[in-house]
Amino acid sequence: MADLESLLALPVGIAVPMDTLGPKERRAVRALPAGAAERSRKTVARQAVRPVHVDLAVVRAASLRQGLEKAGRFAPFCRRAVLLDRRPTRLDEALVEADFYGIGVFVASGRDVELVLEPEEYRPPRHTAAAWWFVENLYQRLRSASAF
Repeated sequence: MADLESLLALPVGIAVPMDTLGPKERRAVRALPAGAAERSRKTVARQAVRPVHVDLAVVRAASLRQGLEKAGRFAPFCRRAVLLDRRPTRLDEALVEADFYGIGVFVASGRDVELVLEPEEYRPPRHTAAAWWFVENLYQRLRSASAF
């Protein structure tokens, strides 16, 4: 996380004079892994960027309550939606609650999936090391899964 926080403090591809950084930041820049930043004695330029962009996390759930809870975990990172196994008996009430949280709703019926509530657009309040870590972790999982 410390490496990611150091990188987030630097613009991508723009050389920053080392003497404009404080002592703590200079130490952090020197400790970055190879390839994360291009360094010279006088400047540093960030090279690393997030490896993927996550647009939508969809969680499958038997109930809306369970789905909202699971989907809510992705709030800091991307748009969210719930895929329900069946249509709730009180669909209108369920949609009001999901809409309040900005969570979309899909309902499976047979081999089809129906979008009944569009997920709210995601606008990150700021770029954070945690969000970067999230996509790095996902990227590693995707690479591992595709190796088989």
